Amino acid sequence: MPLFHFQVRTDTHVLATEPLELADTTAVRIEAAKRAGDLLRVHADQIWVDEDWRIDITDDAGLILFVLHISAHRTSATSAQGAAEG
Repeated sequence: MPLFHFQVRTDTHVLATEPLELADTTAVRIEAAKRAGDLLRVHADQIWVDEDWRIDITDDAGLILFVLHISAHRTSATSAQGAAEG
């Protein structure tokens, strides 16, 4: 089976890079969605701090095959409240 690499990053740093053997690109996309769900669950407090997260999925040669973006943004209705909270 082909080897794929899942790299989780924010604008400022790379959190993790994990290799995984999967059968095909359909399996890769399903795994990426599962990892995004895990990322939101485990790092729920950090999503609002860093705001923009992404998961890059590459093949074994380093070619980026898929990118999954996760963004969390306050709206104008909560921006003043968020500034007061820190």
